[in-house]
This record gives sequence, C-alpha cells and structure tokens, in this order.
Amino acid sequence: MKAIAEIRKQTYSKKWSRYGTKDILPFWIADMDFKSPSFLGEHLITRVQADYFGYTDIPKEINEGISRWYKDHYNCKVDETDILFSTSVLHSYRVILETLITTEGKILLFTPIYPPLMTIAKTSGIEVIEIPLLKRDGNYQIDIERTRQRVMDDPKIEAIVLCNPHNPVGRVWNEQELEEIKQLVRLKKLYLISDEIHGDLIFKGHTFHSVLRNCRPKEKVIVLSSPAKTFNVAGIKASYAITRNIEIKERMEAAFKLKGLNDLDLFAIELLKTLYGNPNQALAWIDELIKILEENYRYLEHFIAGIDRIELIKSEGSYLAWLRIIDSPCRDSNEIRKVLKNQFGVDVHEGTIFKENDGNYIRINFGCPLAILEVGMTRIVRALEEKKI
Repeated sequence: MKAIAEIRKQTYSKKWSRYGTKDILPFWIADMDFKSPSFLGEHLITRVQADYFGYTDIPKEINEGISRWYKDHYNCKVDETDILFSTSVLHSYRVILETLITTEGKILLFTPIYPPLMTIAKTSGIEVIEIPLLKRDGNYQIDIERTRQRVMDDPKIEAIVLCNPHNPVGRVWNEQELEEIKQLVRLKKLYLISDEIHGDLIFKGHTFHSVLRNCRPKEKVIVLSSPAKTFNVAGIKASYAITRNIEIKERMEAAFKLKGLNDLDLFAIELLKTLYGNPNQALAWIDELIKILEENYRYLEHFIAGIDRIELIKSEGSYLAWLRIIDSPCRDSNEIRKVLKNQFGVDVHEGTIFKENDGNYIRINFGCPLAILEVGMTRIVRALEEKKI
C-alpha cells in the first residue's frame, strides 16, 4: 500500500499527491491504482526513442480501429467518418451544448449523476431539468413516465443527456430502457447525448448497449467516449465523439476546430492508435481487469452484508460503488466526507454533488488492490461503530 502511494505521488497523481505525508486513502476520483497496459507503455517508449516530436496528423488507422472496436465489441455499426476527436469528453460536451442548444433551450438528465454533466450546462447558461431515478429493490431505474410527461409538456427541452453506464449508481442501461428514451427523442426530435466512457467495464451477466446501436443517420444522437477510464490513461488527453447525423457532425467539426479541441498531441494520437489498433491485447487486458473489479465488488458485498447502517447499491459495471449511510448523525454527505477524511483517513466523494435525493450517499472507487480496499472499508466501519458518521 505504501509502495503504491509513493509511486503515484512521484508521478504528481491528482488522486494521491494532495495529502502530503498524511495517511489518507483516496477513494474519491475515478482513477484506478492499476498500471496501464504494458503493451501501451512499450509502444510509447519506442515512439519517444524516435526523438521527433513535431506537428502530428491523426492517422486514419485510429478511425478504423474505433470503428472495428464498436463492431466487434459492442455489435454496433460506426463508420470511420462518423468519428471526431477531442481532448476530453467534458471539453466536447461543453462545446456541443454551446453549439447545438439554443439560447432558451433546456436539457433533461437523470439524478444522481456525474456532476459535470449538470454544472457544465449551467455555467453555459442552459437550464437543467433533473428527473430523479427510481430506486427499486436496491437498484435504480429511469422514471420513463415522468420523463415522457416532462418532455411532452415543455417544448423548450431540446436534449436528453445520458450517462451509460450510469455514474454513480452503476446501472448498465438495457435495450428496453434505451429504446424507450430513443422513441421519445425521435418523437420530439431531441438531441440524445450519451456519455459512454465506462462502456467497457461491464460485469458478467450484463451487456453494454451503445445508443448508437441501430441508430438511423437522421437521428440526433451523439456519443462521447474515451479510453481514459478503461485503460487508466486519463492523464493523456484523448477522446472522441461519434454521430451518424451528417449535419450535426459538420456543426460539431467546425466548433471543435474553432475551439482547438481536435488538435490532439502526439502522445494522445499514439495512445489511440495503439489501444484500438491492438484489439486482442486490449481485450485480454480488459478481461483481467474486470476479474479483479468483480472480486473487489464481491468483497464489498460480503463485507457490507453484515453491517446495519450502510447499504451497497447493486452495481452492474465500472469501479465506482454507491453507498448509503443510514441514520447518520452528520448533516449531509459533505460532513460525512469531512469526518471520514479528517478523522479516519479515508477520502470519498460526497453524494450531494451528484444530486442524491433520498439519503446520505458516498461514492467510493474500488479500482485498487484489494489490500487497500480492505483497509479503507475497515476505517469506514470504525467511523460507523463510533457513530461519527
């Protein structure tokens, strides 16, 4: 555990470096404590040894690799020309909203949700309509009736924004759920913007369905994704947006170019070329990663099962767990986070920023060696036993 902390601090890790010499375990940010694929590192070293770092074009092989990845891995048709590149999913999201949503337009999304999907819209002057997810049998569902009613009643809603799989609750939306949303989008001619960055990290028994699957070219569907979460490479800024709608693509392409989003650095280019150009190695690495994540999640299920004051929301993918603290003496999850960090040496994400709606929730990152997770959960349980949270 100390070795990982020291190594990561030496690389200026945003996850680990902020605590200095304090013994605090970081479970907050979506950054795994596993090394990225060795074949990627080997290729980047080879590229560095070439000693040329000038202006670099994005080769067509990357488009071909992503297209093949969607076909073989997601059973989803993506033409090479449907893909636009960008420095990050969130940069793309901001520019897309500012480009496509009108001055009076609104977007609709489902809470609790990844906070930037709300805050970026609000800071861009766009009104956000929040539809709380329904919690049933320890899991979450989209309230499709409430969504349909709201969309039908409000002509200013111009887009539905999805997180698929959903961060932080761990749902992998099934085909029926997605089709209900897509039918509504078609009916009202809305944009459907889907953040699918966690789409590779799916547990056994569940299947990821991109909203692009069976999407018609005239539909206003946009997918945002990146290898950042799958391969733990968020420090290299590389992402892509996909749409089959030619008119939307042309508007996005012009806006991306104007904002400089499409000008990837050479390491981002080499990253994308290597990961999507070596699918067998990439998929083998993902399979091993998912085995570890599933083992960690089973540990959480077993560990939490015997504790009355904490509830683990059933997850179907990713490495983020959504936990409810029951009968807490704290005012809210902001205070829970402060207590855990300052008194028990565990830093988690507070549920308030995700717009939790029915209790005190925290999000923890279990994408780490099991030994670190065990120590962190022991500290959280001690805080519960001492009735500090």
